[in-house]
Formats: sequence, structure tokens, C-alpha cells
Amino acid sequence: MKALMQGVFVALGLVLAGLVTGVSVNAGTAPASKVRDVCIAAPTGGGGYNMFILRGVEPLTRGGAISLKGFFFTTVVNRVGPLHGTAAMKSDGTVRLGFFVHSTAESLNDFTVSGITDANFVGTVNFDNDGDFKPNGTLDFQVVDCATVDMP
Repeated sequence: MKALMQGVFVALGLVLAGLVTGVSVNAGTAPASKVRDVCIAAPTGGGGYNMFILRGVEPLTRGGAISLKGFFFTTVVNRVGPLHGTAAMKSDGTVRLGFFVHSTAESLNDFTVSGITDANFVGTVNFDNDGDFKPNGTLDFQVVDCATVDMP
């Protein structure tokens, strides 16, 4: 019993010492990150939009990278294709992103998207839709409120 009481006093002393010196007892835990969904519209030129829905996007930090996952569809046809990729932020705050869209389940071809955007994924990016790893065109990414998007 005496050993148990000594252990309790030692533990209590350590906690109090940490409070006095300002050391947190949770110093080793990372703060909770705020994930968000990001909805990107890119005009198709025919009155519709290419929609890229990124789910659970983690915060970007300078010199860091995050995974991207979600799906793609056009507002004209509403055929869904899953997507996955990565975004990395440079020290100047610009973001390099790249992802692959698996659209052949309901469409004609899979394609890649890559380019430089701001931290909100706004910017002009390239796409390759013939598999030669050379850009076939550009897409102007505009972030829209996900609540306004009619999901297929």
C-alpha cells in the first residue's frame, strides 16, 4: 500500500511540474486536422462542366504532400469515374497536383490531370487523354460550393 501511495504522489508531482513549466502532457500528439471536400468545375466548352469531387482533402502545408481521392463526372452525361492522386505544396505556397481518372467503366478513355494551382486548387492544369504522357489540352479549375453540385 505504501508503494502504491508513493507511485501516486510521484505521478501527481510529474503532472504538477509539467503544468508549472508549461509542458503539455499531450505534447507528443498531433493536432486534429480538418479535412474538407473540394468540388472543382472546369468548363467543357459545350455548355457543361467537368466536375472533380475531391473527398476528405487534408490541409496542405509548405513542403508537404497529401493524397487525393474522389470522383469525376461531366454535368452533361453524369458518368462517374473514380480518381486518385497527390498534391504537394512548394515553399512559395503554390501547389503541384496530379491525378488519374479511371473513366473507362462508363466512358471512352482514362486520363491524367497535372498542373500548378493555388492552395485552393484554382488554376489552369493540363490533361492527357491519349496515354502518351504529353498534354492534349488544358482545364481551367474553378472551386465551387459542393452544396450546389448535383451529384450523380
